[in-house]
Amino acid sequence: MMTPAAPEPTPAAQGQTPPAQGPVPTPVPASGTAAGHPAADGTTTPDGHETSSGHETRSGHETRREQETSGEQEAAGGQEAISARVRKLAEAVGPTTLATALLIYFGYLATRARFEFFGVSLDMTGLSNQSLLLYGLEVVYVPAALICLGALLVIGVHAAVSWQLARHPGDVANTFLAAGIALVGLLLIGRAMIGIFLQDPSTSVEIGPTPFALAFGPATLVYGIHVHGKNRGRPLMSPRLARNGVLSALGLAVAGLFWASTQVAFAFGTGLGEEDAQQLGRRAEVILDVKEPLQDLPAGITHITLTATGKDPSFAHRYRGFRLLLASGGRLFLVPPKWQQGRDQTIVVPYDNSIRIQLIPQQP
Repeated sequence: MMTPAAPEPTPAAQGQTPPAQGPVPTPVPASGTAAGHPAADGTTTPDGHETSSGHETRSGHETRREQETSGEQEAAGGQEAISARVRKLAEAVGPTTLATALLIYFGYLATRARFEFFGVSLDMTGLSNQSLLLYGLEVVYVPAALICLGALLVIGVHAAVSWQLARHPGDVANTFLAAGIALVGLLLIGRAMIGIFLQDPSTSVEIGPTPFALAFGPATLVYGIHVHGKNRGRPLMSPRLARNGVLSALGLAVAGLFWASTQVAFAFGTGLGEEDAQQLGRRAEVILDVKEPLQDLPAGITHITLTATGKDPSFAHRYRGFRLLLASGGRLFLVPPKWQQGRDQTIVVPYDNSIRIQLIPQQP
Protein backbone atom coordinates (compact mmCIF):
# COMPACT_ATOMS: atom_id res chain seq x y z
CA MET A 1 0.00 0.00 0.00
CA MET A 2 1.14 3.36 -0.77
CA THR A 3 1.03 5.98 2.02
CA PRO A 4 -0.79 9.11 0.90
CA ALA A 5 1.34 12.16 0.66
CA ALA A 6 1.10 14.66 3.50
CA PRO A 7 -0.98 17.67 2.66
CA GLU A 8 0.87 20.82 1.80
CA PRO A 9 0.99 23.40 4.64
CA THR A 10 -1.66 26.02 4.41
CA PRO A 11 -0.80 29.74 4.45
CA ALA A 12 -1.97 29.91 8.05
CA ALA A 13 0.48 27.28 9.06
CA GLN A 14 3.32 29.18 7.46
CA GLY A 15 2.53 32.34 9.50
CA GLN A 16 0.60 34.05 6.75
CA THR A 17 -2.89 35.44 7.13
CA PRO A 18 -5.41 33.96 4.75
CA PRO A 19 -7.22 36.43 2.60
CA ALA A 20 -10.48 37.69 4.05
CA GLN A 21 -13.59 36.35 2.53
CA GLY A 22 -16.13 38.72 1.11
CA PRO A 23 -15.81 42.34 0.06
CA VAL A 24 -13.05 44.43 1.56
CA PRO A 25 -14.50 47.17 3.89
CA THR A 26 -13.73 50.74 3.03
CA PRO A 27 -11.66 52.54 5.76
CA VAL A 28 -13.61 55.16 7.64
CA PRO A 29 -12.12 58.67 7.30
CA ALA A 30 -10.71 60.31 10.43
CA SER A 31 -12.89 62.68 12.43
CA GLY A 32 -13.21 66.06 10.78
CA THR A 33 -12.14 64.70 7.34
CA ALA A 34 -14.89 63.97 4.85
CA ALA A 35 -14.54 61.14 2.38
CA GLY A 36 -13.08 62.26 -0.86
CA HIS A 37 -11.45 65.35 0.67
CA PRO A 38 -7.71 65.65 1.28
CA ALA A 39 -6.41 65.48 4.83
CA ALA A 40 -3.61 67.40 6.41
CA ASP A 41 -0.91 64.77 5.79
CA GLY A 42 -2.21 63.75 2.34
CA THR A 43 -2.54 59.98 3.08
CA THR A 44 -4.62 58.24 0.39
CA THR A 45 -6.96 55.33 1.15
CA PRO A 46 -7.24 52.37 -1.17
CA ASP A 47 -10.45 53.74 -2.66
CA GLY A 48 -8.78 56.97 -3.67
CA HIS A 49 -9.82 59.07 -0.66
CA GLU A 50 -7.32 60.99 1.41
CA THR A 51 -7.42 60.87 5.16
CA SER A 52 -5.28 61.90 8.12
CA SER A 53 -3.40 59.35 10.16
CA GLY A 54 -2.29 59.46 13.77
CA HIS A 55 -4.80 62.19 14.85
CA GLU A 56 -7.61 61.63 17.26
CA THR A 57 -10.78 63.58 17.69
CA ARG A 58 -10.65 66.05 20.60
CA SER A 59 -13.43 65.45 23.04
CA GLY A 60 -15.59 68.20 24.46
CA HIS A 61 -14.12 67.59 27.91
CA GLU A 62 -10.60 68.35 26.69
CA THR A 63 -11.85 71.49 24.97
CA ARG A 64 -13.51 72.75 28.15
CA ARG A 65 -10.41 71.96 30.16
CA GLU A 66 -8.23 73.93 27.76
CA GLN A 67 -10.66 76.86 27.92
CA GLU A 68 -10.54 76.83 31.71
CA THR A 69 -6.74 76.67 31.61
CA SER A 70 -6.66 79.57 29.17
CA GLY A 71 -8.92 81.60 31.46
CA GLU A 72 -6.68 80.92 34.44
CA GLN A 73 -3.62 81.93 32.46
CA GLU A 74 -5.35 85.12 31.35
CA ALA A 75 -6.29 85.99 34.94
CA ALA A 76 -2.80 85.15 36.19
CA GLY A 77 -1.22 87.18 33.44
CA GLY A 78 -3.51 90.17 33.97
CA GLN A 79 -0.81 92.22 35.62
CA GLU A 80 1.68 91.32 32.89
CA ALA A 81 -0.84 92.39 30.25
CA ILE A 82 -1.37 95.70 32.06
CA SER A 83 2.37 96.20 32.29
CA ALA A 84 2.68 95.53 28.57
CA ARG A 85 -0.03 98.08 27.77
CA VAL A 86 1.54 100.67 30.03
CA ARG A 87 4.89 99.97 28.37
CA LYS A 88 3.36 100.46 24.93
CA LEU A 89 1.76 103.71 26.10
CA ALA A 90 5.07 104.91 27.50
CA GLU A 91 6.80 104.03 24.23
CA ALA A 92 4.14 105.92 22.26
CA VAL A 93 4.22 109.03 24.42
CA GLY A 94 7.87 108.71 25.33
CA PRO A 95 9.27 109.59 28.76
CA THR A 96 11.79 111.80 27.01
CA THR A 97 9.01 113.70 25.23
CA LEU A 98 7.11 114.21 28.47
CA ALA A 99 10.22 115.32 30.35
CA THR A 100 11.18 117.71 27.53
CA ALA A 101 7.71 119.25 27.45
CA LEU A 102 7.78 119.62 31.23
CA LEU A 103 11.17 121.33 31.16
CA ILE A 104 10.16 123.72 28.35
CA TYR A 105 6.99 124.59 30.24
CA PHE A 106 9.03 125.14 33.39
CA GLY A 107 11.47 127.40 31.55
CA TYR A 108 8.66 129.48 30.07
CA LEU A 109 6.96 130.04 33.43
CA ALA A 110 10.23 130.82 35.20
CA THR A 111 11.15 133.40 32.52
CA ARG A 112 7.72 134.94 32.81
CA ALA A 113 8.00 135.28 36.59
CA ARG A 114 11.54 136.62 36.24
CA PHE A 115 10.47 139.65 34.18
CA GLU A 116 7.21 140.13 36.04
CA PHE A 117 9.35 140.85 39.10
CA PHE A 118 10.30 144.09 37.30
CA GLY A 119 6.72 144.74 36.24
CA VAL A 120 7.32 143.63 32.64
CA SER A 121 4.81 141.23 31.12
CA LEU A 122 6.37 138.57 28.95
CA ASP A 123 3.82 139.29 26.23
CA MET A 124 5.16 142.86 25.96
CA THR A 125 8.73 141.77 25.40
CA GLY A 126 8.11 140.21 21.99
CA LEU A 127 10.63 137.46 22.65
CA SER A 128 10.82 134.81 19.95
CA ASN A 129 10.39 131.12 20.69
CA GLN A 130 14.13 130.64 20.31
CA SER A 131 14.84 133.38 22.84
CA LEU A 132 12.31 131.90 25.25
CA LEU A 133 14.02 128.51 24.96
CA LEU A 134 17.42 130.08 25.61
CA TYR A 135 16.10 131.92 28.66
CA GLY A 136 14.43 128.72 29.80
CA LEU A 137 17.69 126.78 29.61
CA GLU A 138 19.02 128.91 32.45
CA VAL A 139 16.45 127.53 34.86
CA VAL A 140 15.90 123.90 33.83
CA TYR A 141 18.93 122.44 35.56
CA VAL A 142 17.30 122.26 38.96
CA PRO A 143 14.05 120.57 37.83
CA ALA A 144 16.00 118.23 35.53
CA ALA A 145 18.14 117.16 38.48
CA LEU A 146 15.04 116.70 40.65
CA ILE A 147 13.36 114.56 37.99
CA CYS A 148 16.43 112.32 37.70
CA LEU A 149 16.75 111.99 41.48
CA GLY A 150 13.04 111.19 41.75
CA ALA A 151 13.35 108.50 39.08
CA LEU A 152 16.30 106.94 40.91
CA LEU A 153 14.30 106.96 44.14
CA VAL A 154 11.32 105.24 42.51
CA ILE A 155 13.59 102.61 40.93
CA GLY A 156 15.28 101.97 44.27
CA VAL A 157 11.98 101.55 46.13
CA HIS A 158 10.64 99.20 43.46
CA ALA A 159 13.84 97.12 43.55
CA ALA A 160 13.64 96.81 47.35
CA VAL A 161 9.98 95.78 47.26
CA SER A 162 10.60 93.23 44.48
CA TRP A 163 13.51 91.78 46.47
CA GLN A 164 11.30 91.42 49.54
CA LEU A 165 8.53 89.71 47.58
CA ALA A 166 10.97 87.30 45.91
CA ARG A 167 12.71 86.46 49.19
CA HIS A 168 9.54 85.79 51.20
CA PRO A 169 6.69 85.03 48.81
CA GLY A 170 3.29 84.89 50.48
CA ASP A 171 4.63 86.19 53.78
CA VAL A 172 2.39 88.17 56.12
CA ALA A 173 5.01 90.90 56.27
CA ASN A 174 4.48 91.49 52.55
CA THR A 175 0.78 91.99 53.21
CA PHE A 176 1.57 94.66 55.80
CA LEU A 177 4.04 96.21 53.36
CA ALA A 178 1.39 96.45 50.64
CA ALA A 179 -1.12 97.83 53.14
CA GLY A 180 1.37 100.47 54.27
CA ILE A 181 2.07 101.57 50.70
CA ALA A 182 -1.66 101.78 49.97
CA LEU A 183 -2.23 103.74 53.19
CA VAL A 184 0.41 106.28 52.20
CA GLY A 185 -1.32 106.64 48.85
CA LEU A 186 -4.69 107.21 50.51
CA LEU A 187 -3.23 109.84 52.83
CA LEU A 188 -1.64 111.67 49.90
CA ILE A 189 -4.93 111.58 48.00
CA GLY A 190 -6.71 113.03 51.04
CA ARG A 191 -4.12 115.79 51.30
CA ALA A 192 -4.58 116.58 47.63
CA MET A 193 -8.36 116.82 48.02
CA ILE A 194 -7.98 119.15 51.01
CA GLY A 195 -5.61 121.36 49.06
CA ILE A 196 -7.85 121.45 45.98
CA PHE A 197 -11.16 122.23 47.71
CA LEU A 198 -10.08 124.09 50.86
CA GLN A 199 -6.91 125.95 49.88
CA ASP A 200 -7.07 129.67 49.08
CA PRO A 201 -6.79 130.14 45.29
CA SER A 202 -4.48 133.12 45.81
CA THR A 203 -1.73 130.76 46.95
CA SER A 204 -1.78 128.74 43.72
CA VAL A 205 1.66 130.06 42.70
CA GLU A 206 3.28 129.18 46.01
CA ILE A 207 5.10 125.92 46.50
CA GLY A 208 2.81 123.60 48.44
CA PRO A 209 2.28 119.86 48.96
CA THR A 210 -1.06 119.67 47.11
CA PRO A 211 0.23 119.04 43.55
CA PHE A 212 2.85 116.57 44.75
CA ALA A 213 0.20 114.70 46.74
CA LEU A 214 -2.01 114.62 43.65
CA ALA A 215 0.85 113.31 41.51
CA PHE A 216 2.14 110.57 43.83
CA GLY A 217 -0.95 109.64 45.90
CA PRO A 218 -2.94 107.66 43.30
CA ALA A 219 0.23 106.10 41.87
CA THR A 220 1.29 104.94 45.35
CA LEU A 221 -2.16 103.45 46.00
CA VAL A 222 -2.12 101.56 42.70
CA TYR A 223 1.39 100.30 43.43
CA GLY A 224 0.31 99.04 46.86
CA ILE A 225 -2.57 97.09 45.28
CA HIS A 226 -0.15 95.66 42.73
CA VAL A 227 2.26 94.54 45.47
CA HIS A 228 -0.55 92.81 47.41
CA GLY A 229 -1.78 91.01 44.30
CA LYS A 230 1.72 89.85 43.44
CA ASN A 231 2.25 88.61 46.99
CA ARG A 232 -0.87 86.44 46.94
CA GLY A 233 -0.10 85.10 43.47
CA ARG A 234 -3.12 86.51 41.63
CA PRO A 235 -4.42 90.00 40.92
CA LEU A 236 -7.04 91.59 43.13
CA MET A 237 -9.17 92.85 40.26
CA SER A 238 -9.94 92.12 36.66
CA PRO A 239 -7.44 93.16 33.99
CA ARG A 240 -9.84 95.75 32.56
CA LEU A 241 -10.43 97.42 35.93
CA ALA A 242 -6.73 97.33 36.77
CA ARG A 243 -5.84 98.84 33.39
CA ASN A 244 -8.30 101.70 33.87
CA GLY A 245 -6.94 102.34 37.35
CA VAL A 246 -3.35 102.49 36.11
CA LEU A 247 -4.23 104.88 33.29
CA SER A 248 -6.14 107.14 35.70
CA ALA A 249 -3.20 107.19 38.10
CA LEU A 250 -0.84 108.09 35.25
CA GLY A 251 -3.13 110.93 34.15
CA LEU A 252 -3.29 112.34 37.68
CA ALA A 253 0.49 112.01 37.98
CA VAL A 254 1.03 114.06 34.81
CA ALA A 255 -1.47 116.70 35.94
CA GLY A 256 0.12 116.93 39.38
CA LEU A 257 3.63 117.24 37.94
CA PHE A 258 2.62 120.09 35.64
CA TRP A 259 0.83 121.80 38.54
CA ALA A 260 3.89 121.40 40.74
CA SER A 261 6.14 122.69 37.96
CA THR A 262 3.97 125.81 37.76
CA GLN A 263 4.46 126.58 41.43
CA VAL A 264 8.17 125.78 41.47
CA ALA A 265 8.78 127.70 38.22
CA PHE A 266 7.10 130.87 39.48
CA ALA A 267 9.02 130.73 42.75
CA PHE A 268 12.29 129.97 40.94
CA GLY A 269 11.74 132.75 38.38
CA THR A 270 10.94 135.26 41.10
CA GLY A 271 14.18 134.31 42.81
CA LEU A 272 16.07 134.92 39.58
CA GLY A 273 14.44 138.35 39.32
CA GLU A 274 15.59 139.23 42.83
CA GLU A 275 19.10 138.06 41.95
CA ASP A 276 19.09 140.22 38.81
CA ALA A 277 18.00 143.24 40.85
CA GLN A 278 20.90 142.78 43.24
CA GLN A 279 23.43 142.58 40.39
CA LEU A 280 22.19 145.48 38.25
CA GLY A 281 25.02 147.69 39.46
CA ARG A 282 27.54 145.40 37.73
CA ARG A 283 25.94 145.79 34.34
CA ALA A 284 27.05 148.37 31.80
CA GLU A 285 25.63 151.87 32.28
CA VAL A 286 23.32 153.07 29.53
CA ILE A 287 23.59 156.77 28.62
CA LEU A 288 20.35 157.68 26.88
CA ASP A 289 19.86 160.75 24.66
CA VAL A 290 16.27 161.53 23.64
CA LYS A 291 14.42 164.34 21.96
CA GLU A 292 11.55 164.56 24.44
CA PRO A 293 12.00 164.56 28.23
CA LEU A 294 11.08 161.46 30.24
CA GLN A 295 8.53 161.71 33.03
CA ASP A 296 8.65 160.17 36.51
CA LEU A 297 12.26 159.11 36.53
CA PRO A 298 13.19 156.31 38.93
CA ALA A 299 15.63 156.94 41.76
CA GLY A 300 19.30 157.02 40.80
CA ILE A 301 18.79 158.46 37.29
CA THR A 302 20.20 161.90 36.48
CA HIS A 303 18.94 164.27 33.77
CA ILE A 304 21.19 166.62 31.78
CA THR A 305 19.97 169.22 29.28
CA LEU A 306 22.17 169.24 26.22
CA THR A 307 23.10 172.38 24.31
CA ALA A 308 21.99 172.95 20.76
CA THR A 309 25.52 172.39 19.45
CA GLY A 310 26.45 169.01 18.04
CA LYS A 311 25.73 166.77 15.11
CA ASP A 312 22.03 166.54 15.88
CA PRO A 313 20.74 169.36 18.11
CA SER A 314 17.31 167.70 18.35
CA PHE A 315 18.61 165.36 21.09
CA ALA A 316 18.23 167.84 23.94
CA HIS A 317 17.94 165.48 26.94
CA ARG A 318 20.49 163.06 28.33
CA TYR A 319 19.85 160.53 31.10
CA ARG A 320 22.56 158.66 32.97
CA GLY A 321 22.45 155.75 35.36
CA PHE A 322 20.18 153.34 33.49
CA ARG A 323 20.87 149.63 33.28
CA LEU A 324 19.62 147.45 30.45
CA LEU A 325 17.19 144.79 31.59
CA LEU A 326 16.14 143.51 28.17
CA ALA A 327 16.32 144.46 24.50
CA SER A 328 13.59 142.82 22.45
CA GLY A 329 10.84 143.62 20.00
CA GLY A 330 12.44 146.89 18.90
CA ARG A 331 12.36 148.28 22.45
CA LEU A 332 14.73 148.82 25.35
CA PHE A 333 13.66 147.98 28.90
CA LEU A 334 15.71 150.17 31.25
CA VAL A 335 15.90 150.07 35.05
CA PRO A 336 17.92 151.98 37.69
CA PRO A 337 21.02 150.35 39.23
CA LYS A 338 19.38 150.03 42.65
CA TRP A 339 15.97 148.89 41.58
CA GLN A 340 13.48 148.18 44.34
CA GLN A 341 10.15 146.47 43.81
CA GLY A 342 7.22 148.69 44.66
CA ARG A 343 9.28 151.90 44.46
CA ASP A 344 10.91 152.01 41.05
CA GLN A 345 9.52 151.46 37.59
CA THR A 346 10.86 150.11 34.33
CA ILE A 347 11.32 152.61 31.49
CA VAL A 348 10.51 151.37 27.98
CA VAL A 349 11.85 153.36 25.02
CA PRO A 350 11.82 152.53 21.30
CA TYR A 351 15.07 151.21 19.93
CA ASP A 352 15.23 153.27 16.72
CA ASN A 353 16.57 156.56 15.34
CA SER A 354 14.66 158.59 17.91
CA ILE A 355 17.25 157.82 20.62
CA ARG A 356 21.00 157.62 21.05
CA ILE A 357 22.68 155.32 23.53
CA GLN A 358 26.16 154.84 24.93
CA LEU A 359 27.33 151.87 27.00
CA ILE A 360 29.87 152.31 29.77
CA PRO A 361 31.17 149.12 31.43
CA GLN A 362 31.33 148.98 35.21
CA GLN A 363 33.86 147.52 37.56
CA PRO A 364 32.96 143.93 38.55
